[in-house]
Amino acid sequence: MMSFVGSGLLINTAGLYFDAISRDLGVSRAASALPVSIRLITSALTMLVVGRLFSRLNLRLALSLCILICSAAFVACAFCSSIRQFNVAFAIMGVTYVLPVTIAPPVLLSSWFPDRFGTVMGISGCLSGFGGALFNPVVSMVITQYGWRMAYALTGLTLAILLLPFTMTVFRLAPQSGNTTLPARHPTMRKVEESAVSYISHAFLLLISAMVMLQIVAGINQHISAYEISIGLTLTQGSLVVTSRMFGAAAGKFTIGPMLDRLHPPYVIFGFAVIGLIGWTGLWAANRPTAAIAASFLVGIGQGLLMVALPWTIRRVSGAADYARVLSVIDAAGQATVAIATTVHGLVFDLTGTYTPSLMTSIVLYGCAACCIIAAWKRRSH
Repeated sequence: MMSFVGSGLLINTAGLYFDAISRDLGVSRAASALPVSIRLITSALTMLVVGRLFSRLNLRLALSLCILICSAAFVACAFCSSIRQFNVAFAIMGVTYVLPVTIAPPVLLSSWFPDRFGTVMGISGCLSGFGGALFNPVVSMVITQYGWRMAYALTGLTLAILLLPFTMTVFRLAPQSGNTTLPARHPTMRKVEESAVSYISHAFLLLISAMVMLQIVAGINQHISAYEISIGLTLTQGSLVVTSRMFGAAAGKFTIGPMLDRLHPPYVIFGFAVIGLIGWTGLWAANRPTAAIAASFLVGIGQGLLMVALPWTIRRVSGAADYARVLSVIDAAGQATVAIATTVHGLVFDLTGTYTPSLMTSIVLYGCAACCIIAAWKRRSH
């Protein structure tokens, strides 16, 4: 539920509002994307704190408070009349969604399922993809029929209604009753280096480089519906392209996890990278709804690199006990990057009138990121 609702509704629908807010408030595309960037910057800073404190938190209380405040911030957006007000609301979202949506799911899965981490990460990622596939057309319909203010209000209420019952009753850090600390390193994992060494190791630098490059690519994801509008498609058709990406992401994340657990990881990562590159190239070249939808599905499959392969490799490098700490640092770098990239992609469009430079850059960086992940896995014991 945390992946399905939290990621699918909170993160994957942000780009649907850009065009409507730009028109209604009379601001540029870069300005309409700025609140998302602010949310990502505040989330990056929050990650550095949450990663170190995770094992000490009362999970039920912390998760519930975060969801409640984040939901209230979404509802507040329905009453915003300027970008400055959006900036404040999204900054609050950035602080509060980190724990329940970004950090808690992979760390909890790592703690509960150490032997099948790739498989359960794939299932979790699949659900986030289905969430995006479901919520994107729904939010798009609400924006079209009732306006973006109603869409923000309903999003906030939906988050609270669907997630609070779980955060208040279900979550526990580890299978052992009353356990409040992360489990000892799994015996199959290598001994973890001290923090000062970990952060300068070749594997860590490769992983953080991969995260930065993949998040630059992810920044364009928020603009996909706006991109399709810019080449002549309607908002409804653009949302279908986004929905296709979500279905592809669900399929890709569901399959890549078990494959990483069972097959030679470099071959799996390479295969999914090829699919993603074909998808990005096709999305750039497509000028018809059907072609764009097909290419977007392949782009979604390739998202398994960012959502599953990268955190899976981070755990193989860091081990279970240090996973939250290392993941939070790498994720923070990624969040800061996508924060900047989301606005920069909008600025590029404002300056050039096209998303082509952003798409071409994304294709190159996507391939380089896949190479970095493979190299990091090979150096995991060095």
